[in-house]
Order: sequence, then C-alpha cells, then structure tokens
Amino acid sequence: MSKAPKSWTIGALGLSDGETKLLLSMASLTRSRADCSYVIGTQANMADWHIIILNVDDGDAVVQWRTLAVKPNPPVSILYTSEPPNDPGQHFLLRPFGPAKLLTVLDGISRKLAESAHLWETPALSRTAAVASDAPALRALVVDDSPTVCKQLDLELRNFNVLADIAETGERALELLSQHQYDIIFLDVVLPGTDGYQICKEIRKTPKTRQTPVIMLTSKSSPFDRVRGSLVGCSAYLTKPVDYTEFRGAVEKHLGLEAKT
Repeated sequence: MSKAPKSWTIGALGLSDGETKLLLSMASLTRSRADCSYVIGTQANMADWHIIILNVDDGDAVVQWRTLAVKPNPPVSILYTSEPPNDPGQHFLLRPFGPAKLLTVLDGISRKLAESAHLWETPALSRTAAVASDAPALRALVVDDSPTVCKQLDLELRNFNVLADIAETGERALELLSQHQYDIIFLDVVLPGTDGYQICKEIRKTPKTRQTPVIMLTSKSSPFDRVRGSLVGCSAYLTKPVDYTEFRGAVEKHLGLEAKT
C-alpha cells in the first residue's frame, strides 16, 4: 500500500489574490513540521491536488471543480462560502477566513487522508492466485465517505470472493439495505449526516438485517467507543489504520471464509 505523503498539495479555485497570498503564507509556515506540511498546487498540476478550496460564488471555478469531482479518487473539497452548507459532513470555510481556521480544517482533512493511505499496516495477502470461479460470491456493503478506504476494502474483499457495494452516507446505506441482501457490513463511525452508531441501531431494528454481521471502522480507540459500538449491536470493532490480520480474522470469523493466497 502507498504511504501517506509528508506533504499535501492544495489547489485553490476562485480565490482572490489576497486570499491566495494568505494560503501561500500559511503553507510556508508548515514546511518545518515533522508530521505534515502543505504546498500550493498550480492549474498545470491539478491531477496531483489532494485538497481543493473552492469559492462557490465563482461560476468558472465551480465548473472546473465539477470536472475534477467526477474523476476517480477526487481531491477533498473545502467550500469557501458566506453560509455553512446544508450537508453537515461537508468541509467549509466561512469568508473571510484566517490562517488559524484554515490550518485547523486542513489538518483535520490531512489526518483522515493519512488514515486512508495507511488503512493496512501489514502487507495484504497475495492476489496472484485466482479465486475459484465456481464458488458463489458473497455480498458486502461498505459504508465510508473516503473513496480510498472504499477502494481498498473492495480490493481486499475480492480476495475472499466477496463483492462490495459502496455507500458514502448512512442514509444511502439504509436505502441499499432495503433493496439488497448483504452477508456482511463494514460501517464507518464518522459519516456525513447520521453517524455509524445510529445506522447500526437501525440495522439491528430491521428483521431483514438483524443478524447481518456489522464490522465498525473508526479512528477512535478508547474503551468508551468500543463499549458504545457493542451497545448498538456491532459484531466487531476495528480501529483505523486497520491491521490486515485483524481484518482477515473478522472476515473469516463472521463469514466462515479464508482468503485465496
């Protein structure tokens, strides 16, 4: 798995000259930091951007942003706006922004990006061996708002001959659960809108999904969080970055499967 970069590239769409200078100044102050720093990308290297700050009142900037948002693994978006967006999970900056607020938002995003990049602390099993084509494929639901995490979980589950559907919000997860039957559910705790604990409660209330294994994924690791996960009925509780041995053990335990090596 690729390692999280020490430096995250930020792109700005629709910012004024003064705002761009403030962004450059903030980035320069992070160069000596040991954990992570920021560099400002250019229009020529938009494909390398990790994070975008978008002025939602600039029509041309919004058009550019939409072309990037539909690509695989798009940059994380920060809306630069006069009012908070309706989506409670959306990152945003209220104008005018200051360096302290900007750095707080960026550091929160970069930590989550780093968790996604290091989802697996140990090497994954070899995928060179094909899964038996005549084995019936099981079905999993992965609920996480990180495209990187979803992609990595999908790849690992395929090694067990398990096909995955993806939901970026709890509301979308409940919609899919009402339409399909799943053999296992991977559920992130922190989601846009309704959190994973509440979604797990809803899963356990529904006769169709009451017995479905629910593996909760979170960056939290305190005993309280684990107790809370148990109280809402989760089957297992894996802390990100997830150790692959623990992931494999959870799949083998709850689905009775072994990975093809």
